Amino acid sequence: MIRQLVSFKRNHPRAWAVVESVNGALFRLRYGRLERVAAPVLDGYSVAGCRFSLMEGQDLPRLGGFLSRLDGPYLKWFRPHDFDEATLERLFRNPAFLMMKVTGPDGGLRGYFFLRSFFIGRAFAGLVVDPDWQNQGIGSHIWEAQAEICSRLGLRMQATVSVENKPSLASCRRGTSVRDYKELEDGYLAIECESKINSVEYEKVV
Repeated sequence: MIRQLVSFKRNHPRAWAVVESVNGALFRLRYGRLERVAAPVLDGYSVAGCRFSLMEGQDLPRLGGFLSRLDGPYLKWFRPHDFDEATLERLFRNPAFLMMKVTGPDGGLRGYFFLRSFFIGRAFAGLVVDPDWQNQGIGSHIWEAQAEICSRLGLRMQATVSVENKPSLASCRRGTSVRDYKELEDGYLAIECESKINSVEYEKVV
């Protein structure tokens, strides 16, 4: 399924926008508001002096700047959507697209992550961490938080990761239980993950 969705999204951007809109409405009807489930999960996370929380509307301009400053392999490995303000606004308003952030002690963005969910019971995860703040456990905690949110909602969590992006693969394995993976074109793996902790009373502070 991942292969077909990725191909459709890349080759038919206008049709994909319609699919996203319809899916968002159907997802809201079936699952309600993602934020209500995600907020208490994110509140339980902190690492390296950083906190996890939902993205807010006023964060979008600096998110665009944060993403646009990525270079080198980061743009090669992380391009799930365009970084312009109009695209970020559209995704922010979509009930099935949950945008989240990691902020440092000074309030600056240290990471961005999201869940692109579908009313059929699946969610696709994506994340990126500020290069200057990598290797501090932020990535693995992001994976863990995403998996816990999906677990609470009853969604199957999936992601695509480049085989060259070994740090992301390692952090995925630290933060989640990898159930299955398949090789895709262009050196990518389609990964299915699940939370290592399934308790509804889950709380994690590091």
